[in-house]
Amino acid sequence: MKGILKGLGVTFSTFTRKPVTVKYPDVKHVLPVRQRSFPVLTWDFDHDEPFCTGCNVCVRNCPVDCMTATMIDNPKYAEGTSNRRKIVEKFWIDYARCMRCNICVEVCPFEAIVMDNNWTGHEHSVYDRRDLHMNIDELLKVSRTGELIHPFRPQDNIEILERQVKGEEPPEPTFVGAFPENRQAQIDRIAQGLPAAIQEREPEVKQVAAKAGPAAAAGGEEVEILSESKIRAKRMRAERQAKEFQDRGEAVPQEILDAIEKYRNMKPGEAAAAGGGAAAGGTGVVLTGTNPDGSMRFPPGVGDGPKGDPNSPEKVRARRMRAERKFNELTAAGEPIPEDVAQTLYDLGSDLAPGGTIWAKLAGPGGGGAPAAPLTGTNPDGSMRFPPGVGDGPKGDPNSAEKVRARRMRAERKFNELTAAGEAIPDDIAKTLYDLGSDLAPGGSIWATLGGGGGGAAAPAEGGIAPDADGWVPPPGIGIGPKGDPNSYEKVRARRMRAERKAKEAIEKGEAIPEDVLATIKELGGNVPEGAG
Repeated sequence: MKGILKGLGVTFSTFTRKPVTVKYPDVKHVLPVRQRSFPVLTWDFDHDEPFCTGCNVCVRNCPVDCMTATMIDNPKYAEGTSNRRKIVEKFWIDYARCMRCNICVEVCPFEAIVMDNNWTGHEHSVYDRRDLHMNIDELLKVSRTGELIHPFRPQDNIEILERQVKGEEPPEPTFVGAFPENRQAQIDRIAQGLPAAIQEREPEVKQVAAKAGPAAAAGGEEVEILSESKIRAKRMRAERQAKEFQDRGEAVPQEILDAIEKYRNMKPGEAAAAGGGAAAGGTGVVLTGTNPDGSMRFPPGVGDGPKGDPNSPEKVRARRMRAERKFNELTAAGEPIPEDVAQTLYDLGSDLAPGGTIWAKLAGPGGGGAPAAPLTGTNPDGSMRFPPGVGDGPKGDPNSAEKVRARRMRAERKFNELTAAGEAIPDDIAKTLYDLGSDLAPGGSIWATLGGGGGGAAAPAEGGIAPDADGWVPPPGIGIGPKGDPNSYEKVRARRMRAERKAKEAIEKGEAIPEDVLATIKELGGNVPEGAG
């Protein structure tokens, strides 16, 4: 009986106790600032753009690979309303994979990502896991609408506590422009008729419609002078337009082909060469499904998507390789090629496409592309050309394009330094320049050998020695000794250049050129500087 009364006493005591539960979702507890749900992006109201630049630091540090981001040139930088040269273009987070570890917040150098500490960060119940893939608009919504009242990073709180213990002043707030008061300031600016973004500096003057010298001036023509990013954008736009015509089964207009060719050959900061379109001969590259370096060539608009996109170079290459492998297997078995495989081979620019490749259609009535490119160490777009079998290794391999390019650039830099000093070119430098296809190779480049008499390199003079970069060829009997001999090509060339430099210095000082210097120049077939009397 006593125990029953005690139990009833406990029960009756709860009648007067204040309840600890609330009627969710009509009533919600106030969450602490340190609350951590899912990551979101912050909005810079002062410049009306995200804080994120798409630098991918958070993507690389994510332990579960739930993030993807892409970066573009920031158009507001040129307008003078932002100091960010780059800005995020696309951003995805898969909340279904996110483990809310806060690492992305800790490593971000721009305070561009925080953990949502509102109820909006918790209420993500869905029927399909795919609905938890958040894009950039969904990730920015909480900050942009002002719902994110207290953007918080744990490391900032730690620093504040440390300074309080030491009796120091608290640090300046790291989040600048992401608070509701900044949003209200932007609303006030707009209400006053001012732009949404603060003008940081004067807009940049676009370098377009520049005159391209006497020929353009005579005809009143205006020629574009563009940056590298603008050239790439215009080329990709023209390639997309060409792809749309191809998808409809229509012929690509000549002006679009000319635009593609023009922007492929245009160099940043320089006017486009006259007649640089496809009608004028183009780049001279034969239209096939393989580039000169052995890599795959894709039609315009194909393989130009960002990494992870179905139209990315990696995924397009994989689809084409699968189709080509299937084609070879069916051909070896004597079986017909399915229509889907044939269509894939055609659309992705494979030379195995039954009934003809897409390149024949792109080339127009002439077919087959333009004449073969001149054999030099530079492609029409200004990039390096390597000899066959050079620079075609996988990434990280000593024969990869990146490592071959670095070795050739080092050799060319060393060559220019030694040439300016009038010193002999070491054998290893000369061999590297020759093997990697540099036009600076002493005694002639490898392209003269590969191209024969019709190559793009300078034709060898009598005796088999090609002109150097200055057009100099040693007289008969001079410069034919073996490596290391005083009469070797390298040492003769170095003596000639030293003599020409001394002669030029004497003329600049108003002095007479020494007789021995003049004799050396004449003996080695050099050029006597103007004003030598």
